Amino acid sequence: MKIMVAYDGTLQAKEALVYGMKKAREKGGEVVALHVFNSGMLVDYDASVDAETMARQESARFVEEAKSLIRERGEGVRTSLFTAEGNPEEEGISFAKERRVDLLLCPPKFKSIINKYRKAVAAFEECNEAGGMNLIALSAKAI
Repeated sequence: MKIMVAYDGTLQAKEALVYGMKKAREKGGEVVALHVFNSGMLVDYDASVDAETMARQESARFVEEAKSLIRERGEGVRTSLFTAEGNPEEEGISFAKERRVDLLLCPPKFKSIINKYRKAVAAFEECNEAGGMNLIALSAKAI
């Protein structure tokens, strides 16, 4: 079982990461966590305000928090943390499709990733390309 966690540094994302590692440990699976720096959010900021530097520092802090959670709670679980830059929704969907995840855990604000991934998997299944992919998608709110 491959579990993906969309990690954005929120409390729900932290809970989802811990939950994902617990489930992977129980099922003998693995966790792939993805943190996406939303570069599009800074398009209309005044250049005199160094919003990008502050946002990147906060993003780096979220990644470090995820690494700490993995070290503290991920013993015995194969866990990988990836980072990307761009639109979190698009990057999350692409990442999930590329890695053919079985369980997708997202904070509630990214529930659109879950819906779009479900549709993508359904399209694959209709074309008989899913190869037995078993998808369960939950928001961290449901945990």
